[in-house]
Amino acid sequence: MKTVALFLFAGLILAAPVAKAQNPIPSWNVAVNSVANFQESSSKSTCSNPLRGKRNMNIKARGAEGQSSCQATVWVYSLDEQDILGPYPIQCEETIIVEIDEREWGVLVESEDHVYVDVWIE
Repeated sequence: MKTVALFLFAGLILAAPVAKAQNPIPSWNVAVNSVANFQESSSKSTCSNPLRGKRNMNIKARGAEGQSSCQATVWVYSLDEQDILGPYPIQCEETIIVEIDEREWGVLVESEDHVYVDVWIE
């Protein structure tokens, strides 16, 4: 099942040209026009940093001004391509928190609605 999820996720990234443009983590008030991709700054080393330990990935969605409702789908993935967490549905004015480990991570947000997203790590 994990292989199927990886295959579908990879297909989503390759099929959406907007997903290839990366936003750094942290990012604030990023417009999602169909798909947006966020990634931690990857160092030249692919090794994890055990000093960081467990952390929380925070994703908040907001609608455009005057928009009463919106929805998006979020995936959180390790940059070493070992783990994909989600999909997580998120509504306007909602913040989801996903626990991540010391590795470097990314977030893929997909929405048919016009939403703005904040992504940060605590």
